[in-house]
Amino acid sequence: MNKLVIAAAVVGIMILGACNSNAEETHTVEWYLASENAEALDAKIRECRNNPGELQNTPNCINARQAFQKRSTSGRFQKVEEPPIPKF
Repeated sequence: MNKLVIAAAVVGIMILGACNSNAEETHTVEWYLASENAEALDAKIRECRNNPGELQNTPNCINARQAFQKRSTSGRFQKVEEPPIPKF
């Protein structure tokens, strides 16, 4: 009986190990924002948009979206002057 339990445990560990071997390394928002990782950010955004049903809530898609939003809104904005009020 003990040999059967041990064998089942070993098989279970092997199955779990196989499932986790396909997982990719999780990258932070700062990693995606680094200039040398710009292509990786664009590729991850495309991948996440192409399969949102499975990937939308994965850590890398969440971090890539946050980095993409920061990158998109980090530009300098010039102050727009309001037009003068016409006199009647």
